[in-house]
Amino acid sequence: MLRLNGVTGAILGLVLVLPSACSAVLPQPTPTPPPTETPTLRPTDTATSIPTDTPTPTESPTPSLSPTASDTPTPEASPTPTETPTPEPLTITANGSVNCRYGPSQAYLYAWGLSEGDNAVVKGKDANATWLWVQPHDTTWNCWVSTSAVTLNGDLAAVKVVYPQLLTNPAVGPPSGVNATRNGDNVTVTWSAAAPAVDLGYLIEARICLGAYLWDVYYSTTNTSYTIKDPPTCSGESYAQLRVFNKLGYSTAAKIPWP
Repeated sequence: MLRLNGVTGAILGLVLVLPSACSAVLPQPTPTPPPTETPTLRPTDTATSIPTDTPTPTESPTPSLSPTASDTPTPEASPTPTETPTPEPLTITANGSVNCRYGPSQAYLYAWGLSEGDNAVVKGKDANATWLWVQPHDTTWNCWVSTSAVTLNGDLAAVKVVYPQLLTNPAVGPPSGVNATRNGDNVTVTWSAAAPAVDLGYLIEARICLGAYLWDVYYSTTNTSYTIKDPPTCSGESYAQLRVFNKLGYSTAAKIPWP
């Protein structure tokens, strides 16, 4: 039995040794690494790349197209303006021998004379249209004629009212010692006598109250005083001035201190 056991033990030992022997002799296969599985990218799984420093080009704006120029219309010729005719100046014709004076009143000196049929161009009128400031056909200056002494060749309404300055002569000295006093409606003006001269006289040019309005009036005298009616009932202010005149003409005016 022990023998058998020995045999059996030998056999068992053999059996036990064989696996070791086989293990020493048979080559072991090299393990093959499992294949790397390449991931299938889906359309949205784009691989992320490291950005470079190259700037992304900016899209240039598409230039807008300029509108195609239309044909410029040829301008029509402007009509030639019609010339406005210059109105003919108003003229007068003397109805006889007419005195043309330095001012709009018979108180002024004679300056020029018009014969019957003579013409003159009207340059103005006084506020009452009773005197006309005219240029006679044979002069280069103006003087005054009475409207009643001439025939008008046109419409007097279009003529403007004028107050031209009176022509004076430096050789004629102005008045002195001028004064004025009031007694009710009357104003008395006094002055000193001028040096003796041929045709010596004095002219008062005044604006006084007549009725409810102020009027321009003119007085000529050879005295050294003159009384003027001027009731203080007008809303405006009365005033007057005095001149000396002789054959040489008029002096400059001296203001009258109107009371």
